[in-house]
Amino acid sequence: MDRFLNSNKLWLGLPALAVVIILLAYLFRPDSLNYKLNVGDSLKVVNDPSVLVEIKDLAGKQLIDIRPEEVYLKCHPEGAINLPVRQLLDEESLETFDELLEDNKTAVLVGNNELQATSPLFLLRQMGYTNLKLLKGGLSATNEFVATDLVATEVSVIDTAVLHAKPVLINQTETNSPSVKKESIKPVKKEVSAGGGC
Repeated sequence: MDRFLNSNKLWLGLPALAVVIILLAYLFRPDSLNYKLNVGDSLKVVNDPSVLVEIKDLAGKQLIDIRPEEVYLKCHPEGAINLPVRQLLDEESLETFDELLEDNKTAVLVGNNELQATSPLFLLRQMGYTNLKLLKGGLSATNEFVATDLVATEVSVIDTAVLHAKPVLINQTETNSPSVKKESIKPVKKEVSAGGGC
C-alpha cells in the first residue's frame, strides 16, 4: 500500500488541489446584484410620466449618451458624458453614476430613441440609481432631436391595480352546482385486426 501511495502522490494530490481551487473560487466570488425594485415598483416606473424628460427641460441635468462611442465622437450634445450600453456596468461608469447620485444630480439617458435607453434605465434603477430619467425621443447621428411617433399618443394598457388585488378563490360548491354541466370521456374499444400494420 505504501508503495502505491508513494508512486501515485501526484495523481492523488490533484483531486485535493481541485477541491481547494473550487473552495477558493467560491469564497472569493464577486458579489451578486441586489435588486432594489420589486415588480410593483417596476410597473410604477413604466407608468410614471415623470421618468420622461422633454428636450426643453434638460437644463441643469447631466446627459448620459448611451450610443456607441463612434456615434458620440461624430456629434453629441454639449456636456454629455458617453457611457455606451456595453460599458454601463464597468467600474468607471458605476463611479460616474455613484457621483451623480451622491451630488443629488439628475441624469438623463439619451439614445437614438427611447427604446434604446429604456432597458439601461431599468437596469440602473434596479441597482438603486433613483436619479435617472429618460429623454423623451432621441438623438439622430447628426445630433438632431428626433421625437418618437407614438410618444405623444401612447397610453399604457397595464392596470397596476390588478397586480395588487387579492386573488379570488373559486368556491367548491359553485363548481358542483347542477347548472355546471360535467362532461365525461367514454373509452371506445376497437376490435383487433388480423392483418398487418403497426
